Amino acid sequence: MGLFREATEMQLEAAELELLGRTLEGDGGHQRLLRDIINRLGKHGELRLEDEELQKVARYAYRYGGGGYQDRFKAVLAAARRAGWRQS
Repeated sequence: MGLFREATEMQLEAAELELLGRTLEGDGGHQRLLRDIINRLGKHGELRLEDEELQKVARYAYRYGGGGYQDRFKAVLAAARRAGWRQS
């Protein structure tokens, strides 16, 4: 991997921000990733994630059983796709 990582700057919409604003309980991998995303959100819903992070979000959204957090990861992916991100 080179010095520069691909990153996507996105803008979350009100409904997506509402999903991310819901109560988050527990301390597993899904919750840790969501907390990291929430902590990095800008005042107006702006977010910058590296491709590696978005790949992880996609895995959590679609490849694991339903645990209640998939809709939140899908919201982040929707914003990333609007910003031009494509899963490799």
